[in-house]
Amino acid sequence: MSERPSRLRIPQRLRSGPVRYVAMYAISVILLLGLWWAASAIIKEWKGGRDFFPNPVRAISEMVRLAHLWFPNFLISAWRLVLAILIAFSLGYPLGLLIGRERWLDELISPMIYIIYPIPQVAFILLLFLIFGIGNPVKVAIVALALFFQILISARGAAKSIERTHVTSVLSAGASRFQLYRHVILPATLPSILTSLRVSIGLGMAFLYIAETFGSIDPMRGGLGAFIRANSYSAVQAFAGILAMALLGLFLYVVIDVVERLACRWRHTARRSS
Repeated sequence: MSERPSRLRIPQRLRSGPVRYVAMYAISVILLLGLWWAASAIIKEWKGGRDFFPNPVRAISEMVRLAHLWFPNFLISAWRLVLAILIAFSLGYPLGLLIGRERWLDELISPMIYIIYPIPQVAFILLLFLIFGIGNPVKVAIVALALFFQILISARGAAKSIERTHVTSVLSAGASRFQLYRHVILPATLPSILTSLRVSIGLGMAFLYIAETFGSIDPMRGGLGAFIRANSYSAVQAFAGILAMALLGLFLYVVIDVVERLACRWRHTARRSS
């Protein structure tokens, strides 16, 4: 009778925690670079040797070489995007909760949302440029407007999905309206809102790119969108700006992950104990 092969024992610190988190990110990045290299080689062969899509080595080398040019634009785009996210979150989240839980407010405002939300936010860009000009306010306003409706709809849906028995039991125990929102509605909806916010980062960066591309004339202080447009004559230099935007997105994703782990500790505690 043959013995069963022993299973490979993986240390606990590698199966969970920061080490595993970093390792999975590293594997993901390596896989992405491999796919990028393959796509670059295929496109180069298809285009008869012309380098329309630079490989990762060339793009990253150019990014390092042009760091003194794109990094100031990185900081400008970062604070615009972060400010827009904070504005959209601080306005859309509480309003969405109120609409989702207060019936009279839902009946009053929901028809407005149904009319305005299906309109592409891109259609408002020209109007915002006419109102705010081409400075920083319009760039922040464009992104905040796009993210506002995403967060508002998500908050409304999350508030409506709370079990009625949970609300009734808390109110029957003598909790005030404020305590209901503080101890039931906010904790129950925050994970969904942070997930929605994480998904909305890509949308926000797309609108920021549009605003910076069409609303900036200074490639040194116009943000990453203006930097990419100013270097559109060179695919390699343009990819330096695109990689910088990717780093900005990665940074924001990591920040939201950290915020979620701090604000929603019960979810991660339950996941580790299961």
